Amino acid sequence: MPTPQEATNGQVALVAGASRGLGLLVARELGRRGYRVVICAREAEELDAARAKLHAEGLMVESMVCDVADNGEVTGMVSRIEATLGPIEVLVTVAGVIQVGPLQSLEREHFEQAVNIMLWGPVNLALAVVDSMRERGRGHIATVSSIGGMISVPHLLPYGTAKFGAVGFSQGLRAEMSGTGVKVTTVVPG
Repeated sequence: MPTPQEATNGQVALVAGASRGLGLLVARELGRRGYRVVICAREAEELDAARAKLHAEGLMVESMVCDVADNGEVTGMVSRIEATLGPIEVLVTVAGVIQVGPLQSLEREHFEQAVNIMLWGPVNLALAVVDSMRERGRGHIATVSSIGGMISVPHLLPYGTAKFGAVGFSQGLRAEMSGTGVKVTTVVPG
């Protein structure tokens, strides 16, 4: 995440998965650093509540309902943001889902849901912003994974599968962006 010294008042930051938890905290911190924050999530009601909390703190926040697993929704959202607010300078992807249980209780759909949100989500979002960031010679893309993206444990197999993929994508993107001015950060809490 950008340091306070890097923030320029009014630059646009997009935080995906920001209706609660860590995403909401990241959105708050970016707002406090002077960014004009756009938060997105799948559930309108939770998103509205998050926006209201941040507005009550005096932060400039917009919200958009978006399923990060749907590339069409992501590209449409990014286009709307950049057309109305300006270029996205910071992208933070926190969106996630977790299914807990032994393998025998899981179905393929559990894996699909996890991979669609926690792997395709960061991929969709990064691909939607990276070309314009590279053209400007600046920007910051952060993907929040977890220790589950480094160490796989029983009863969290869909989660670990998706998070390992997200870590690999983010680390590879960082190497691809080397020397372009676009920063890429892989966040592994835990």
